[in-house]
Amino acid sequence: MALSQLKQKIRYKDCGFQRRYESRYYWFPEESPPSCLIEVSQRDPYHDMTLYMLVNLATMKIIDLDVEEDRVPYETCPHAIKSYSYLIGEDISYNKIMRKFPEDKTIGCLHINELLQNAAQSFSSAYAFFLKERNFPAEWDEYRMYEGKLDAKSRREIGRHWWMKDKGVRNSCYSFSDRHETQDLKQQVKPLDSITSLMVKEFRNARSDR
Repeated sequence: MALSQLKQKIRYKDCGFQRRYESRYYWFPEESPPSCLIEVSQRDPYHDMTLYMLVNLATMKIIDLDVEEDRVPYETCPHAIKSYSYLIGEDISYNKIMRKFPEDKTIGCLHINELLQNAAQSFSSAYAFFLKERNFPAEWDEYRMYEGKLDAKSRREIGRHWWMKDKGVRNSCYSFSDRHETQDLKQQVKPLDSITSLMVKEFRNARSDR
């Protein structure tokens, strides 16, 4: 079925259910210790919930977390919040958090689990863009067109080649496939640290400043 047919099928139809997740990351590199406050929300006809998680960027461990529930379906829902205090002191790692959900599922919350999953899963991407903004040459950055003279397409290609320097990004999808790579741009970004190198340096600097 063509995309136009799929869209036509719902053109005059009410939506039966809608759920939206939003995640926001606020950076405080000037504080001691440097930190990030993560705010993740889930909204649907039955839930309006927000997770707040504070992360120590010097150790990449969770300093504090809490959940605000403005709307939940049952009176018993808020009682699950306190069971997540066990995550304080744990690494902000997707794999580790996924393995750290309460073994006794009857004391936790499916939707708080989803908020935690969203927060941890997007953290690396958010941190990568934070470091890119601080370290990537402004005259090459497609989001800072007010600096330099390069057009947007040229900047995008330079940026794509910089992302592809990193083994975790290279060949991870069609846009980051090395089929799009050119030697000229590969050499142009060669002197720059990869995103993983930047993360390691930032982590070491943050620890040494403690």
